[in-house]
Amino acid sequence: MPALLVKALAALLAMAAVAELAAAKNYTIQWSVSGNYGDWSSNNAVSVGDTVVFTYGPPHTVDELPSEADYKACSFDNSVSSDQSGSTAVTFDKAGTRYFACAAASHCSQGQKVAITTAGAGASPAPKPKENSAATAMAGLAVKLALGLGVGGAVLAAF
Repeated sequence: MPALLVKALAALLAMAAVAELAAAKNYTIQWSVSGNYGDWSSNNAVSVGDTVVFTYGPPHTVDELPSEADYKACSFDNSVSSDQSGSTAVTFDKAGTRYFACAAASHCSQGQKVAITTAGAGASPAPKPKENSAATAMAGLAVKLALGLGVGGAVLAAF
């Protein structure tokens, strides 16, 4: 009987791990000087564990700025990081606000900058203004549950 208990526990752990991985989201920002990023955070509820990918071409950069003051002033003197690869992925590992801007020419002062506020684990981020958001949430939950149950069942069958 203890072997059955171990199998069940292993299956539950596998389901929990898959559900946690499935919970992380990926966002893409088409990074350009003509973009309107002022309300990006209010329309996209980023949580700890989520990743934002900036996609762009030359001459753009994605610089992370250390403070709101540097962000507002478009000051790149103390940039935390700078990338010009064309695809910059940022994974958010803690709650708070991080600041990103393009250092090319006057792009930042023209609005190519974004402040991304991240909700902590267990926090309730601001709801996204979408139609049928309850239906979308339920569909996402159903997919995660099915994935978790499938992995758990596969682990259990392996024993």
